[in-house]
Amino acid sequence: MKRLAVMCTLALVAWTTPASADELVAVYQGSRPPFSFRDAQGKAGGIEADVVTEALRRAGHGVTFRETPNVRLLPFREGDGVDLAVSVRGNDSRGVYFSDEFVTFHNVAISRRDRHIVLKTIADLDRHKFAIWQNGWRDLGPAFEARYRPGADGRFPANYFQPSNQQAQNKMFWFGRVDVIVVDKQVFEWYRKQFSAQLNTQVALDYHAIFDATTGFKVGFRSRNLRDAFNRALIAMRKDQTYARILARYALPARQ
Repeated sequence: MKRLAVMCTLALVAWTTPASADELVAVYQGSRPPFSFRDAQGKAGGIEADVVTEALRRAGHGVTFRETPNVRLLPFREGDGVDLAVSVRGNDSRGVYFSDEFVTFHNVAISRRDRHIVLKTIADLDRHKFAIWQNGWRDLGPAFEARYRPGADGRFPANYFQPSNQQAQNKMFWFGRVDVIVVDKQVFEWYRKQFSAQLNTQVALDYHAIFDATTGFKVGFRSRNLRDAFNRALIAMRKDQTYARILARYALPARQ
């Protein structure tokens, strides 16, 4: 009888123990190709997922990705089962440890040339409706944040739009619902190609370099040790060209 009780206890432990103690759970936006997306089989793909997966593999971990809106990537909450958040910004605080920057976005403001829009400074955006990614107001430097962060009532300026994902953001621009799109060049070109079957995306465009040249994003970890292991793996990936090969896998051909 005692032996049977022990066997039942062991069986219960086996049933409730995760399949792999080394499997981590990551939250990511999942809707801004070529950086992040779900493929036809529903598997996480893109530059972000591939870099994170390989770095964590080198650190001895597997990873499962859960898609969530950008505005809900952080903060972590007790009991949510999440180990890391992909493509976030910040400094260590409140139990979140940020990695080195692991992806870089080249953000610009883009307008149709036939609208004759002139943008020389961030303040010039005040005269135009524009679409940006979720939480973009806090990613483009202190001057942009001061101008476009939400007010005490949670509302944004009337000309500022942040759709739920970057497909919707790009659609707003191509359907003429905004005058300007603020976006990473590679993300913009990806959607420009995708929409070319249904829209004329070959119109002349103006690119307005009113932001810092690049914006880097990090991975936020619940564990400091895991963050440090990720950083070491990321350095190694850059040295042995694994990182460069991942970027090349998603590079778009140059436009003629």
